[in-house]
Amino acid sequence: MRKFMLAVTCATALAALTVSVPGASSAHTDVFLGTWTSTDHDGSHQQLDIRGSAPGTHAVRLYDDAASVACQGYPAHVQGTADVDADTMLVTGTLTCQPGGNPLVGRISLLFSYSPGTDTLTDDSGVTWVRS
Repeated sequence: MRKFMLAVTCATALAALTVSVPGASSAHTDVFLGTWTSTDHDGSHQQLDIRGSAPGTHAVRLYDDAASVACQGYPAHVQGTADVDADTMLVTGTLTCQPGGNPLVGRISLLFSYSPGTDTLTDDSGVTWVRS
């Protein structure tokens, strides 16, 4: 954890230095930011919105129009944060099923890997996400 915090501190300082130099361009664009869509294994449609905040941490909202396992086929929302480490992103948030579904409300963690060659995300269940 201490190495991670040191790395985050160094990255933050470097980002601040880069921004403060006149005429300098951003050395790194966060590939995770934006809106992503996928079709889940059960055929439901999913949307993942990732917005910027602190370096390496993002606000995340996920919507699944028919979460068959967690919500017995009813829609589900996940709202939380994401921590980025190189080409991986760990999302932790609160899962809420829509009215009429399983009354589950709880914490959930999802791991995403970014593939630069295809500009796609793959989640820990093997679903591929594309930019929308």
